[in-house]
Amino acid sequence: MPMPDWIVVADAAKAVVYRQDWVENAGEEVMDLAHPEARLKTSELTSDISAIPEKSDPSHTENQRFAREIMARVRHALDHNEIGGFYLAAPPQFLGMLREAMDDRLRKALQKDLDKNLSGVSHEEVLAAFKNGSKS
Repeated sequence: MPMPDWIVVADAAKAVVYRQDWVENAGEEVMDLAHPEARLKTSELTSDISAIPEKSDPSHTENQRFAREIMARVRHALDHNEIGGFYLAAPPQFLGMLREAMDDRLRKALQKDLDKNLSGVSHEEVLAAFKNGSKS
């Protein structure tokens, strides 16, 4: 019987993980990772964010750390045979950080990724986005 997959919907501030059973066509939220530092720093930097080059942006480092944390959770689930693979949706910049945090095992297990911010949308909308590819 095929193993369920995870669908990871993330942005720099939080990540929600759904376990998706394609056979039963059922999904449930299994994890919610918050990253309050992202919100804090972003709001502190909002006034002059355009003036700050990305590399010297302190939230950039924080976001990379969060991306690594998310990928570590996925890797753990793969290593313990909890999931067969995973799907990923994140805004373009954060998706790049998530990709950088992947090792070969994670890259092979990644079924599909979307450079879309799906944070805050329903599970059904998340599924629809993956079924329809990157068209909104």
